[in-house]
Amino acid sequence: MKRPVTVAALAVLAMSAVQASAEPGVDHAHVPGGQRFLTAQTGAPALYDVSVTSADGRRTPRHVLSAVDGTRQSGDGGATWSSLGAGADAVFRQANAAGDVVAVGGDGTACGDTCVSFPRRTLTATGWADAGTATVTFSQPVTSARFGRGVVLLGDGKTVLAPVLGPYPALVRSTDGGVTWTELAPLATGSGWSAASLSPTADGGLIAALGRDENLRGEVPANVALYTVTAPTQTGTGWAAPVRVAADTGNAPSVTQLGNGALVLASGRPDNVLRFSFDGRGTRWTSPTTVYQNHPTSGASVDGWYTAEDGTARPLRHLGSSGTVGVAPLAGNRVLVTGDNCAPGWGCPADTAVRGYQVDGVPALWKSSVEVDTAQWGKADLTTMFQRGELAVLNSPLSCYGATDSCRQSLAAYAFDGDPRADSSLVTGNRSVTLRLPRAVPITGLGLHVWLQGATDARIETSVDGTTWATPARGARDGVVRPFTAPVTARYVRISDPNPVTDATAAFLHEIELYTAAVSFEHDYPGQPPRGNGWLTTSTLATVVNQTSVPSADRISSRFLRIKDDTTTQIGRARWVHADASAVTAEFRFRAYGTTNKGLLFSLKGKNGTTAATPYGFWLSAEGKLHWANYSQNPPWGTPLNSTAVNVNTWHTVRLEATMSQVRILLDGTLVATKPKSQAATTISGIEIGSSGTATTGDDWLVDDVAYTS
Repeated sequence: MKRPVTVAALAVLAMSAVQASAEPGVDHAHVPGGQRFLTAQTGAPALYDVSVTSADGRRTPRHVLSAVDGTRQSGDGGATWSSLGAGADAVFRQANAAGDVVAVGGDGTACGDTCVSFPRRTLTATGWADAGTATVTFSQPVTSARFGRGVVLLGDGKTVLAPVLGPYPALVRSTDGGVTWTELAPLATGSGWSAASLSPTADGGLIAALGRDENLRGEVPANVALYTVTAPTQTGTGWAAPVRVAADTGNAPSVTQLGNGALVLASGRPDNVLRFSFDGRGTRWTSPTTVYQNHPTSGASVDGWYTAEDGTARPLRHLGSSGTVGVAPLAGNRVLVTGDNCAPGWGCPADTAVRGYQVDGVPALWKSSVEVDTAQWGKADLTTMFQRGELAVLNSPLSCYGATDSCRQSLAAYAFDGDPRADSSLVTGNRSVTLRLPRAVPITGLGLHVWLQGATDARIETSVDGTTWATPARGARDGVVRPFTAPVTARYVRISDPNPVTDATAAFLHEIELYTAAVSFEHDYPGQPPRGNGWLTTSTLATVVNQTSVPSADRISSRFLRIKDDTTTQIGRARWVHADASAVTAEFRFRAYGTTNKGLLFSLKGKNGTTAATPYGFWLSAEGKLHWANYSQNPPWGTPLNSTAVNVNTWHTVRLEATMSQVRILLDGTLVATKPKSQAATTISGIEIGSSGTATTGDDWLVDDVAYTS
């Protein structure tokens, strides 16, 4: 039997003091600086997600980038791009059989006192095809107008809302696929409004982000202020007064909603910045984070303005990048962001007096992949479960919904693809959906993007066996999250619309997130330690990784915690600290990675009075034998608990059911032993998982679904 460490070496794991307390998850975003990907005479980009989900849950990415020189598409998340030809604005997908992608935009042409017409196009495999004309009818006289960003398909599957800039920013509606539009309500009054974007909010309302030119010198503003305006429902009416978010960075704002409920607001001038509303309501925003900066530092007059050869003066700080930022989802917690290096036509003048750029004066586009993670830890990877056939939707045949003349066939996969839009919705005839999970888990709540046909919120029921059902007690709704007041162990979850059905062809469940008492690392950023839920940072050798970075490991989820010990100066260690308790249950999944492993140490931590202690300690050898620790002996490891070794290069689950007198040890659901305490202790307050010891190197372990309840 290999002895991984001596008692002296074990002291760091067994006896070190812990000064921490449990905490909830942590809202956080990871914003890498933008990197140039295209050098061309282009700029002022907008981005649109027109990706497609198949019945088996696979997502075929497709993103459209519209700029001043036309449109491009990417089928690999923005890594490569190909031309689509003509430009397009106000892009959206219909909930019809073909899933038509429609674009309405460009400069509008007056077609009457209150009417403006626009070209309408549909997207084919090779480019845009003309699809007639779209007309917008305003409530007041208008001579010109243009569509803003962020077209929203409502949950009825038929109504489309969009912001339009005419003499004032207005919300318009179409029910025929964007052929005819009618003004519903003004979004703001007064002059100077220069841009608008629209998105749903996590509480079932709408938000518009607006830019307003202020302090003009001629036609050029000294600053572009950023505003938001919200409505409590998606009827298109009931808008509050605009709220000033910032005195600048209001150029071309673009707001988008993610599958986890968060809102991302991209804008600029100066620079290119992102703000986040983690609860998805849009009433609280983080401070701006700069994703890209390129502006000259020399060439201005004494007042800070630069006058071009044509006589137009602009603030020198506004030159360089236009601050026009495109943003579109890549996944339920990730967005692709793009912008320009030089504003088209005027951003990087040839005048050699204008210099000192952070990058250079070459027209180009940049991009960044940004991750936005909410505080709701314990997110189960329903996408992977569904793709592996471990998650089932048990309802009768799914419905056809949306367009009345050519409805869209619902797919079960639509509820787990990270896309919260109504053109990707799980719909049943009785507006009830039952999920069967791979196994019973302690569920703490659900995140739902759902279209309900009344004011009563979704009904949630749970069951262990699919026969006997209970309704969990729920806390206050928090955006898309419907939290339970206490974890509920269940394998089956039923979600229903309790309201009377008034539209049998409406969408229903656009996206489902399920949260458990287990730490699953889906909302933790690769290359960094986990955050929240009692995590105590004790080692740089325990970080989150994507499954794609450890490809030989079976994809039970998209991310794991990796404990990789390649140094003799520290122990790879993961620790979660919770409140003192006299009885706990801890569980996690593990597997070895690579061929140099010596073993995996794990323990329940606690105190003996006020002194740190390890009530129960264990060692899993590289040969797959599990040992209980008796810290009064040296070495502390006795006879293996399992007579038959497990293959450590496949996934396994260990479960510890502990009191202050004994612990039951279950391996893959089978009880292997019941043991007394490893050393004297009066309380248990957490779990630790680590490599074999300081001197020992080569351990490389993957961990997932760390659950701890007391």
